[in-house]
Amino acid sequence: AQSDFTSSLYDELRFGFEVYLRRRLTGLIEGRLSYKYEEVDIFNVSPSIFFPIRKGKTRISMVGMTFLRDTRDSLITSTRGSRLEFITELIGGPLSGDIDYYRLEGRAAKYLPIFRFQKQVIEVIGRAGIVKEYGDTPTVPFFDRYFLGGPTTLRGFEFRDVGPKEQTVGEPIGGKTYAFGSVEYSFDIVDPLRFALFYDVGFVNKGAYYWDTSDYNDNWGFGIRFFVMGSPLRLDYGIPITTDRFNDQGGQFNFSFGTRF
Repeated sequence: AQSDFTSSLYDELRFGFEVYLRRRLTGLIEGRLSYKYEEVDIFNVSPSIFFPIRKGKTRISMVGMTFLRDTRDSLITSTRGSRLEFITELIGGPLSGDIDYYRLEGRAAKYLPIFRFQKQVIEVIGRAGIVKEYGDTPTVPFFDRYFLGGPTTLRGFEFRDVGPKEQTVGEPIGGKTYAFGSVEYSFDIVDPLRFALFYDVGFVNKGAYYWDTSDYNDNWGFGIRFFVMGSPLRLDYGIPITTDRFNDQGGQFNFSFGTRF
């Protein structure tokens, strides 16, 4: 698989593959063991960039273990139940590759039906994670740090625009600790068209295991949900409440397919 990312200061190209084994462990708990190999190429780096960034190609060799418990009534249009997920990843070390770090992340979602009339539902989502270097690696590479902002996290901010920034030009540099929460109330207008009101809040901190919440950002907003060719489409308008001096860009439209976890 191949993916591209472009910012104002550099270009990023990823190429690699992933294989995994998934199995029911006990009851409702499912386990997944995976291996992924990637080559990440950072190029066209602007001479005005002032923060450390690993240029050129970087080989990443990773093994991951995920535990999942899912009791939702529907994978696409959930109205009740929950989804709990715990993710662990080990990069480098005995797996070779160019860099060594690890990741621990938890994700939870709860769906609460409140009235049958117009299928009124409250969705509560929470996530938290850390990523940290070990061995001879001086720091987690820029491209695998945490960022928030965009259609699946803080919808009142531009993509990847919440978190630590280079203070000269305000370019996001990512962090090693994050937490995110969201509450959304939705109801049918005319089936399958739904209306939603939401509130999102989260923070990204530069250091690993650093849970200070003082630099949080949050937003509120509204949106509509409908189906296109069998896939759920989400159109949201998020309005920032608490911002930093670089990411206060006003209201943001977000357009996405699928569900959020």
